[in-house]
Amino acid sequence: MVLVFASYLGTFIFVLIPAGTIGVALFALVHAMTAASVNTHVLGKGNMNYAQLCRLLVVGGCQVLRETFDRINHPERLHYTLSRHQVRASLESLYKGDQKILSKEQWRSLYPPKPFIVSSKHFDITLLTVLLRNISSLTPPAAGPPTETDTSTEADIIRLKVLRNKVHSHGVEAFADDLMFDRYWQDIQQVLIRLGRERGGPRIDKVDCVDTGIGLHFQEILQQWIEVESKIDQIEGRILHKQ
Repeated sequence: MVLVFASYLGTFIFVLIPAGTIGVALFALVHAMTAASVNTHVLGKGNMNYAQLCRLLVVGGCQVLRETFDRINHPERLHYTLSRHQVRASLESLYKGDQKILSKEQWRSLYPPKPFIVSSKHFDITLLTVLLRNISSLTPPAAGPPTETDTSTEADIIRLKVLRNKVHSHGVEAFADDLMFDRYWQDIQQVLIRLGRERGGPRIDKVDCVDTGIGLHFQEILQQWIEVESKIDQIEGRILHKQ
């Protein structure tokens, strides 16, 4: 018998292995430890449910908001729209103002060295949110949540925002049981399908496994999306107060 020790996640493991089979046994031990290590990076069911909701909101939301933006601001004329003095001045205040809502990368995607190559394909979900609220002439419904019969673009954007905030409210534990997951998934999909119009919304499938890093990535984007809208709300509130 041969005594072998190995370290796994900071813990030493001692194993007795028959001498004649040490090569095979060591290989099996290493393989098992590697598999166990990989599995520590896979989310539990409730956490995976939450990560999938974040993914649906970010990926699906970005696609339908981009399509909405393109319907209002025709892609072939986008560089003309952005070059208008009033539009550029408004966006520049969000880039250089106190709040610094737009990042340097977002500004470059709006105003590349060759203006005619600008495309909404390079806009992330936070930038699309800013543009829809600032230069797209959308008229929000009356104060309060939209009625069930109001299926306008503006109303569905608000519904998407409300659902986003509800999902984000579970962010501390990053957990959604199966009942909550199914309810939110269905509600979000319905909004995405309506916003997608003739395309029927994005096809975002449920997945069996979500890596920890990927789950955190979508949660971070969701957080950034909320923070950007909060800053815009503060700016608009100050403007209304001055009026």
